[in-house]
Amino acid sequence: MTIVAAAALACLMAGSGLVLIALHLRQRHVGLNERLQMVPQAQQDPQTRDSVLKAQGFALSSAQARWLNPLIQLGDRLAGTEGDREKMQRLLSMAGFHQGYALGLLQSIKWFSGGLLMLFVCGGLLDSDSRWGLSGLVAALISLFIGTMLPELLLKWQSNRRGGRLAQALPDALDLMVICAEAGLPLGRVLQVVSREMTLSAPEIAGELRYTFAELQVLNDRPRALLNLAERTGVSGIESMVATLIQAERYGTPLAQALRTISDESRKSLVLRLEERAGKLPAQLSVPLMTLILPPIVAMMGAPAMVRIIRILGQ
Repeated sequence: MTIVAAAALACLMAGSGLVLIALHLRQRHVGLNERLQMVPQAQQDPQTRDSVLKAQGFALSSAQARWLNPLIQLGDRLAGTEGDREKMQRLLSMAGFHQGYALGLLQSIKWFSGGLLMLFVCGGLLDSDSRWGLSGLVAALISLFIGTMLPELLLKWQSNRRGGRLAQALPDALDLMVICAEAGLPLGRVLQVVSREMTLSAPEIAGELRYTFAELQVLNDRPRALLNLAERTGVSGIESMVATLIQAERYGTPLAQALRTISDESRKSLVLRLEERAGKLPAQLSVPLMTLILPPIVAMMGAPAMVRIIRILGQ
């Protein structure tokens, strides 16, 4: 392997390691003791607890901002059209990244990974003769495309996982919202109380409800704040909840009654999803059964006959 290929491989491994470390830090589950220590501090400081960006991801320090600002500005210029920017911003929000610098940093990571993969393919896998020809150009373009798509695929995977956790925790959140609404609390106070109570059990949905409560305090348009919740999460159950809440506010339906209806529908949807997954198990187990269980059984049943045939042919 040439020096260029070794350097390209080292850069690719370093970039992949940084991405994996960032994903690990982003997805790191906070221990119960740490979360129990965080709750009293949040209760003592209401302004910090109700902050819009509370628990929504990384907060850059001054040193990190000084190093990352050029990359963020460069990625922001490479973000494309307004439609592409909105699409990527929505994907980032669904994955849990609500910071303003997330879009620019994502674009920089995409082009950096694409360049590393292109350098590795052209410098390590291709020989010197075909490196500067048509095959080298095609390989460079394909590797650049694949490298730029890898961070986006990881982000989609993260958003799908987070959406599943949100959908799983939604029925419990709705039950708590029904209890708070029947106690006479308004919608904003309901979101605040539920987000505080679910910080330990479901931090994802607690953060989204806290974010929505902060938007309700800032925005004059309450339906817009609820629609932002549906757009950030991309979960069908939350979209149904938002639509029902907007209709209840528009037509004067009692909040407790509307929330109870949503809670019942959410529980039924959860049971139906579980039954659907249970019904798919026999079909999904057929492939492991054929590939892992049947070949050893066939080998055990046919091995004596094969041994006899080999002995007879040998004689």
